[in-house]
Amino acid sequence: MFVKDLTIPLNLMKAEALENRMHPNHPKLLDLKLFIKTLRSGYNGERNINYYLGQIPPKRYLIFHDLRLPYGKGYFQIDVLLLSPRGILMIDGKNHSGKLTIEKNQMIQDYLGNRVIYENPIAQAHRHNLLLTYFLEKHKIPPVPIDSLVAICKSSTEVCISPEYTVAEKKVCRVSDLLRKIDGFYHQHNKNILDHKTIEKIKKLLIKNHTPLITDLLQKFAIHKTDIITGVQCPKCLQFAMKYKRKIWLCPTCQFISQDAYIDAIKAYFFLYAPSFTNMEIRTFLHLPSTRLTAYFISSLNFPFTGATKGRIYYQPENFL
Repeated sequence: MFVKDLTIPLNLMKAEALENRMHPNHPKLLDLKLFIKTLRSGYNGERNINYYLGQIPPKRYLIFHDLRLPYGKGYFQIDVLLLSPRGILMIDGKNHSGKLTIEKNQMIQDYLGNRVIYENPIAQAHRHNLLLTYFLEKHKIPPVPIDSLVAICKSSTEVCISPEYTVAEKKVCRVSDLLRKIDGFYHQHNKNILDHKTIEKIKKLLIKNHTPLITDLLQKFAIHKTDIITGVQCPKCLQFAMKYKRKIWLCPTCQFISQDAYIDAIKAYFFLYAPSFTNMEIRTFLHLPSTRLTAYFISSLNFPFTGATKGRIYYQPENFL
């Protein structure tokens, strides 16, 4: 059963919103595109994993996607965690292209004439096993078997494991072989270690302590707010020129009419600026002509707010994004 479903990463949505509102010749655009490519690749790899997780008998595991848990002075990230009375299995997805060579001290990717060195994913998995063990001990959870797998998510990726590296042979698999590996873990640990009460406690701990990574992309890429294109984008011609007139948005460029084109613009504001706005701030961003018209427009959205009329602050509704 899926407890924490796979969702599009917040940083990916923020980055794509930023890309859409940058000028084509901006000096930081290429760096942003590479960042988006990395995030999108990771997400696509998890989607491949998720497909096979959906074929597991539903009562066998509680399934958590994208956990980021605190321990000590930092955090550790888990792509997928499977929890059952018999133990915990973590899955780390690798969605790299080309050829992957896994050695004891490193992983090497050869693709399109380029060679990139990464941390050995087995060493990373072992570290996460230890950190999760420490995390559970801290919260008075009794010892539980914890194991991990590394799933290669692209069928076209060539995988080479160093000779006699038997640990990697056991832990690295193609995503198409994931079900067999998960089933093997379940039958290897054939005794229930955790009772229902402890399972529920772990479940609540994982959800409560999950801390999403929220990146300030403007700071990360040294992009100034004045570099961002403001306004409501026309869904048809893609110009940021739509005008609000009598409960509709009209594009003066192609004459397209929309009643909800503003939604993506407000989402972009929340993604890139802040989870709240004043009348003046959203009026400037949406290119609305007056304070009074802006107040009328905002009132139709039914956003939560605090403060009196003049100093009112409106907040991002839950699940708006």
